[in-house]
Amino acid sequence: MSNHLTRGALRRKSRLESDTREITQMTNRTLTYSLLAAVLLSALIFVGCGGTGDPVIYQNVAEQPSWSDDGRIAFASYGGDGLLYIYRIDDDGSNQHLLTPTTGEGGRHPSFSPDGQQIAISSRRGDATPLIYLIDAEEGDRETLRAVTADTGQGADFAPSFHPDGERIVYTSTRENAAGDIRIINTDGTGDTALLATAAAERWGTVSPDGNWLAYQSDEGGATNIWRLDLTDPGATPVQLTDTPYRDEAPSWSPDGSQIAFHSDRQGIFDIFIMDADGGNQVAVTGNEHSDGFPVFDPGNGRLAIVRERVLWTIPALPWGEWTFDNDGERLTRRR
Repeated sequence: MSNHLTRGALRRKSRLESDTREITQMTNRTLTYSLLAAVLLSALIFVGCGGTGDPVIYQNVAEQPSWSDDGRIAFASYGGDGLLYIYRIDDDGSNQHLLTPTTGEGGRHPSFSPDGQQIAISSRRGDATPLIYLIDAEEGDRETLRAVTADTGQGADFAPSFHPDGERIVYTSTRENAAGDIRIINTDGTGDTALLATAAAERWGTVSPDGNWLAYQSDEGGATNIWRLDLTDPGATPVQLTDTPYRDEAPSWSPDGSQIAFHSDRQGIFDIFIMDADGGNQVAVTGNEHSDGFPVFDPGNGRLAIVRERVLWTIPALPWGEWTFDNDGERLTRRR
């Protein structure tokens, strides 16, 4: 009798311990899923209803987007965890996709390849310093994540921009100069070469559609201005295109190579400007109380994608006063 009661008590105790372990595991899983859901809800898409009844996508867009020839825009946005992730959206604001659903930093500074099949990004993965990676333009890093630059344990590689030949990438590196140098590398990781390596901070390099010119920003001489380098002449001296005591930054070439867009705070707040490729005819494209930056040209329709206070817009590439945001601007995302 005593042995029977002891065995029964032991069985009840065993079942109780088993139930306790299962409840603990279920609770841990629930907490994990809840935390993941909270991050994703903050980082991904919230759809509401705008004044026109169109879907509204809430994002906190950061820095320069990229516009592909087939009408897609890639951009980086802050998630609920404070890290940046890469998204792709059609240029009418539809069909948004998260391209870097990874743990840790997803990436920043996207740049479409000329054929639209790949996107170059800068990202910090694992314990590595920020490197240039290639991801698939459709599936993102679910299918492809290939490091192009090498981790040296110091500095960072960022602001990638595809060369028009599709075989090379221009990027900024702080590995040898903390202020920033501009380098070029083959997409397979070979042939890493400095295009500009001075004591100045040289950043945001981008090659003209014909492959002959490099536009970039530099603080050579003090203030940050837009410069141009002849890539056809190995001994060429860089030419300064803007000359202000303000911050002229983030140049972008027009599809025909005749103009360069950039942002500047010369009017007291950051606005978008366009100028001829030789620096002439500098004209403000925006000019109100909002901060506008990081313009990139539409490949074919005379518009610019810009970031206006963490919101992605497209606007006409026309002088301010010839158009208005209400009538001619198209807001693709909203900021929460």
